[in-house]
Amino acid sequence: MSTKHALLEHLFDRLAEQHTPDQAAETVLGAYAGERQLRAVLEGAPADLPERDSPVAEQRHVYLDRITVAGFRGIGAKATLHLTAQPGLTLVIGRNGSGKSSFAEAVELSLTGDSKRWAENNRIFREGWRNLHSPSQAAIELTARFDGDPEPVRLRRHWRDDDTEPGQANVEIRHGNHRYADIDELGWRQPLEAYRPLLTANDLGRLISSRPSDLFDALAPLLAIEPVTDADNLLKRLRRELDTQVRAVSDRRKNLRQLLNGIDDDRARIAAKLLASTRPDLDAVDDLLAGIDDSDPETTAYRRLTALPELPALAEVTEAADRLTAAARQLRETPATGTAEALARLLEAAADHYDTHGDGPCPLCHRGTLDESWRTDTAERLAAVRRDAAARDEAGRALTTARRAVTALPVGPAVPTNLPGSFPAEPRERLHATWTAWAGLIADADPDAVAVHLTSTYPNLIAAVAAVREAAVDWLRNRHDQWRDVAAQLQQWLVEAHEARVHEAPLAWLKEAIDWYKPVIENLRAQQLAPFAARSQQIWEELRQESNVELAGMKLDGTSTRRRVAFPATVDGTATSAMSVMSQGEMQALGLAVFLPRASADASPFRFLIIDDPVQSMDPAKVDGLARVLADLAATRQIVVFTHDDRLPEAVRRLELDATIWEVTRRENSTVEIRKNIDPVERYLDDAKALARTEDMPMPIRTPVVVTYCRSALEARCHQIIRARRIGRGENHRDVDALLATARTTTQVAALALFDDVTAGGQVLGRLNNAHGPWAADALRACKEGAHGAAVADPEQLVTDVARLVARLK
Repeated sequence: MSTKHALLEHLFDRLAEQHTPDQAAETVLGAYAGERQLRAVLEGAPADLPERDSPVAEQRHVYLDRITVAGFRGIGAKATLHLTAQPGLTLVIGRNGSGKSSFAEAVELSLTGDSKRWAENNRIFREGWRNLHSPSQAAIELTARFDGDPEPVRLRRHWRDDDTEPGQANVEIRHGNHRYADIDELGWRQPLEAYRPLLTANDLGRLISSRPSDLFDALAPLLAIEPVTDADNLLKRLRRELDTQVRAVSDRRKNLRQLLNGIDDDRARIAAKLLASTRPDLDAVDDLLAGIDDSDPETTAYRRLTALPELPALAEVTEAADRLTAAARQLRETPATGTAEALARLLEAAADHYDTHGDGPCPLCHRGTLDESWRTDTAERLAAVRRDAAARDEAGRALTTARRAVTALPVGPAVPTNLPGSFPAEPRERLHATWTAWAGLIADADPDAVAVHLTSTYPNLIAAVAAVREAAVDWLRNRHDQWRDVAAQLQQWLVEAHEARVHEAPLAWLKEAIDWYKPVIENLRAQQLAPFAARSQQIWEELRQESNVELAGMKLDGTSTRRRVAFPATVDGTATSAMSVMSQGEMQALGLAVFLPRASADASPFRFLIIDDPVQSMDPAKVDGLARVLADLAATRQIVVFTHDDRLPEAVRRLELDATIWEVTRRENSTVEIRKNIDPVERYLDDAKALARTEDMPMPIRTPVVVTYCRSALEARCHQIIRARRIGRGENHRDVDALLATARTTTQVAALALFDDVTAGGQVLGRLNNAHGPWAADALRACKEGAHGAAVADPEQLVTDVARLVARLK
């Protein structure tokens, strides 16, 4: 059964044990199945669980066979570090700058395509990846072997001469006749991230310098519960997504309400009142947006102002004034009709008399004579009088008509007299003034005065009425625009608010599922972390020599941005956090205790572990503990340690731990030489033997050097005996080092080795004679005296005797 389905079975068991409600269970399972399934569950569909995976084949174990480097970092000409592709401990030692760490970086780059050390330094450091002395033909090749497979796996990266970045390398991966594009095809990507078989000083330092979440992320994959934590993260992400939408609707409600409160409109006031509730009546908002506001008296009044009848045109009033003026002028210019009418009656009577009586004296004055001539003149005169009377009558009628036209002008209905209380003051006052002036017109006043009144007041009245109408239109337009804009926003908010209401139930389901997952994840973490924490505790106990800090386990706490790894501890019985009280060396040891179990997890296909510079600031007691831990790991893993610190190989030899030791030496032009590093006693003796047999060097020069090598071999063996005895019985390294510093002569060193007493030098030669024979005492004496110029008859024999002696002393 795959891990994912094993975890799913665990979820089923927990759901059943807790009698979880159906909807909550569906949400829990939907999240485990994935985002698409979870969204379907939130819309009401049942959870669609994944089908059972086919059994996953266990990945084959892989070991390293050799590392070949050329033109890369500190290595110039091609150099190969040969390893044994099986469990065991290998130390690669050499001074700083010897090129040893370049092999470790080559492994990291081969497997991951990058280097954390480079990533954490500036660009100048990163640009120094190509060796200065052999910049061309830069290449690294990692040869690995699957357990039980005779065909090696070769991972090769090589660069063209003009490549400037490590990532520009050409990559070749071969396994027998098979070629792979990258490590993904080998199935190594995920295990590399989860178990990372590469441990550098930077990795250990990251325990101190990195964010708490980084350490959490480094260890979390070990637990193999990602499907559950992924489900939990998915639930939280969707909850944030929906909650963000709901909060946005609430925030917009508050903003809209504030906006509505600033609008002088009954609809806005109603809407603001509705939005005052944290849970508004959405149906009421919808009804408001769909309604018409005819019930508002103020709005009705303003609309009536815009619908007033038009005033007569100015030309029409001007024409009426002109007709009135013309009629008045015509009337003034026409003779008065009273005298003319009397004269006409008199002349008509005289004409009638003449027509009756004929010629004769005037019956009124008796002086004139009425004859035919008089009759003709009288007829003409009577006609003229009658014409003047008719003209006078016509002028009077024209003036009357003109006055009636002025009186009949339809001005009043078009002039509003009852404006709304909110009407602007300026157009209101202007209208009042012009209407008052217009209404002062007396229609039967002097026609010329009336005409002047018309032409002087009417234009102002037209302008005032137009200003009133325009103000009413502006008020309505402004009211409409304000409401229209806010109504559009309100309508959009209403749509979002309805969607938010739909999200309420899914949000509750999501919260319930998140609460359900929390203890499940905590229990799974504790359960899965337990073996790693136990192993970490064991390693710490080995490394904590002479430390007062006692670890009380390891725990992965928190989620999201609050995730961290906790290290409960006690110092002399007082509880504290481990990292807050540890020294630099203790932090280094804690880093190893944390990361070594990860790198050596049973589930990892990598049966090798590359460790670069693990000693750092450890004190000698912890170095001994480290040697034991590494040897213990080497029983089942291929452990390759790169170090410049001599204390680790010394501890390995003193504790008689099985290990292969390679020494890296850097010659001129970045030429790196790798050779087996044997016991220092054997190395001194080998050098003494080779020099004793050298015939090219004169005896007087050769002999003192041979003697010096022999004495160094003898003292080295004594130091080994002293350290093993005293450290073995519990003395600390500092005290042993201090004691060795007091033994200034070869005899004193031998006394410490033989009698455990630096002052027992006088007994040394006797003990050697009695225990081994005179040759042993002679060999010690020759080492002492020959180094100061005393003659040594046979240097080769001395080498043989010293070799016998150190063998006996061991």
